[in-house]
Amino acid sequence: MEPRKKLKRNQEKREERCDEDLDRLSCLPDSILTHILSFLDTKSVIRTSVLSKRYKLLWTMSPCLDFKLTELLSDSFDSYDASVFSQGKSSHVVSFMAYVNRIMQFREHSNLVAFRLSLHKDVCLDFAQKCIDYAAHHKVQHLRLRGFFKRKPFALPEMLLNSSSLITLHLHNATCNCIELPISAALPSLKVLCLKNFEFCDRNFSGGLFVGCPNLETLVLIKCCIRPVDKLKALDVNCSNLKNLEIEYWRSPWRCFDEHMINVNAPKLAFFKFQGHLVRVNFKDVLPCLERACIDLCYPTACFMVNANERKQMISESFLSMLHHLCNARLLSLSLKTVEVLCAVPDLHVRAPIVFENLRVLKFTAENKYREKTIRIETVTELLDSIASGVLIFDASKETKVLPQSPKLKTKKESRHISIPAHVLHFLLEGSPAVEFLSIEIPNLSSDQE
Repeated sequence: MEPRKKLKRNQEKREERCDEDLDRLSCLPDSILTHILSFLDTKSVIRTSVLSKRYKLLWTMSPCLDFKLTELLSDSFDSYDASVFSQGKSSHVVSFMAYVNRIMQFREHSNLVAFRLSLHKDVCLDFAQKCIDYAAHHKVQHLRLRGFFKRKPFALPEMLLNSSSLITLHLHNATCNCIELPISAALPSLKVLCLKNFEFCDRNFSGGLFVGCPNLETLVLIKCCIRPVDKLKALDVNCSNLKNLEIEYWRSPWRCFDEHMINVNAPKLAFFKFQGHLVRVNFKDVLPCLERACIDLCYPTACFMVNANERKQMISESFLSMLHHLCNARLLSLSLKTVEVLCAVPDLHVRAPIVFENLRVLKFTAENKYREKTIRIETVTELLDSIASGVLIFDASKETKVLPQSPKLKTKKESRHISIPAHVLHFLLEGSPAVEFLSIEIPNLSSDQE
């Protein structure tokens, strides 16, 4: 009997400690509790209302609202508190809209830190307008909108486009042109702007959007393009305080390669990332503040207008022109496909080197990273001095292998390696007097290796 009594006493003590911990958490001020709840999604925040009376209405003070309408009909938007919400038996979309409307109705009228509306199914424009109006009226700081509207494009409300509180704005077109690109804006506090799946044209772009964001520091363009056969030929990015620019998977067709371009005037730019098929990017001046440049080009393939070799040469020459503008970078990161593009440059080994005066780290990246290897540049230059042409093989071992020049490098079992042609390394290092390290990402076994 005594062991049982001892176990019972220990269990009672544990329960008392748990009760004490719960009381301590419940005794925290509302500001701290709502800050903790802000790290949860909206559904989870509302579920806390059943924990105790202390939490019953605490969700109404949450500074973050996150609503996502997915394609999965299994998602439910039933009530978590029967005293506040009533269960609907309507369709999935109607239930979602009713759910969002009720939350906005019962939430207290405090300012919002973050608001996200992610739509994967078509909803009515009035509903979206009400949501964004609500966010703007409550002085939202970080707004994310994924639009899905089939009937008519959605226009952002004037209150949002003239907000003094907005810091971050993410706009994602789920379908073509379902969100109208604002021609102009007055967003003095905006620091981050991300546009995905937008088509720039003479009707919706004149540069006013960027000019109206004087403190913009980060601009991300994902799967955007300039409309073919349009008066607009150049996307002018004039941002005096821009520090980060990312261009990912630009979608202009190959026939527009010679006429479409992105002109960048950003004297404070510190980070530049380009990923996907190359588009002509012209920087107004050499970038004096550039710290990092990361390039991951898609390897050109044949199309009905031009064969693959011609396309590679055109891309490689344009890429060399871009590299000249990135010469102040302290870290230059190139993917393996970008190295292939460099290899397509005719007579690269006799070209005048690009002077990377401030370069400290040269990095080669792999798609499926296994581990990263850092080598002092003295070791690399010793190997390069010993060969005129060939391929340097970098793998997970401590040694760096040198093989004769060959079109294909075949390995049966060992795939955790990357191969860099010696003449490419010669070209990049010859004009880099201050470079200290070569960083190599070793790919995993599943990566395709030559």
